[in-house]
Amino acid sequence: MDMIICNAMPLYHEAPVSPILLKDNTEKVMEALLKEPAGIRYLIVPEGGWLWEKPEGLTIIETRHKSGFTYGNASALKKVTEGEKPIPLCSNEEFHSGECRVVTVEELINAGKKNVYVAGKVEKKGILDLDRKITPADILAAVGVQGIFKAMYFGHPMGVFINETMMDQPVELTTDYIEILNESDCMLDYLLKTADRYGKEACGRCVFGHEGVFQIRMLLTDMTLKKGKLSDLDLMLELCHEMKRQSLCEAGFSIANTVESALNCFKSEIEEHITKKSCKAGVCQKFLTFHILPDLCTGCTECLDVCEDDAILGKKKFIHVIDQNECSGCGNCIDACEENAIIKAGADKPKCPKKPLPCKSS
Repeated sequence: MDMIICNAMPLYHEAPVSPILLKDNTEKVMEALLKEPAGIRYLIVPEGGWLWEKPEGLTIIETRHKSGFTYGNASALKKVTEGEKPIPLCSNEEFHSGECRVVTVEELINAGKKNVYVAGKVEKKGILDLDRKITPADILAAVGVQGIFKAMYFGHPMGVFINETMMDQPVELTTDYIEILNESDCMLDYLLKTADRYGKEACGRCVFGHEGVFQIRMLLTDMTLKKGKLSDLDLMLELCHEMKRQSLCEAGFSIANTVESALNCFKSEIEEHITKKSCKAGVCQKFLTFHILPDLCTGCTECLDVCEDDAILGKKKFIHVIDQNECSGCGNCIDACEENAIIKAGADKPKCPKKPLPCKSS
């Protein structure tokens, strides 16, 4: 073999698994790399991440970028060794490995566990040692989640959502990032944020990777703005199918997997944004409505005075009422109400009078 490349770059900046493992196992990594039967040996690290003497027979490359999905691609890493940007030429499966082998720090130190950063609504956030093959139920137990659970997202390069029906199905961990979601999270909102991240990671070299993510983001954004159509869901699935066939690297496959698994596990919740104009979690701002609670309203008119939309009906000592057709959702009324009588509501709306009525205390 002519060349070996050890990749110590994190895919996620908040999950610097490889740099941490390298720091904790520097001598072991150096020894393993120098034993490899290769004419040229490279170690790619984040800029400022190499603090030790450079050993003879090993080239250390410090990159300006701290993280990025493209660093998980073998052809992109080879470009880095040539002094170029990490732009993928093909997928890892298509990469010709006869003259070049790419390994991770975990592979070199023969780590029996998989180091993964766990985020979300959990007690034990941060990097954990997990079994490489593990069930979602065991992951929840490891992070201290009991009972309150809605979804789990396995980040790039897996790009997979699972729900509570899949708790005992083992998964093979190849990602450094897992996020736990609960009922306060909106799956459409989270899917859009995930697509936004993939959009920032796309290198722009292939149409189906770069433009595909753009189209997915556009369709998801329309859904969060009450402009979505049911046909958009089928359109996204068709787009994901083509992205998996024609994207140049794993980023295109991963976002396609992400969208497909989200629709497979949480289609009804996403559809409700389109058919019922409702966000159960109360996260999507366009689906929230403002209401004045009759039991708390004192008829002070403070909210009426600050409403620039003239959407609040009422007068002194009368329970005020918000005209939902006129309300723009600016939230000024909430800030003005000292009685905390004004709330935002998602799918569950409070019972309020349809017109102003005298306050009980008047």
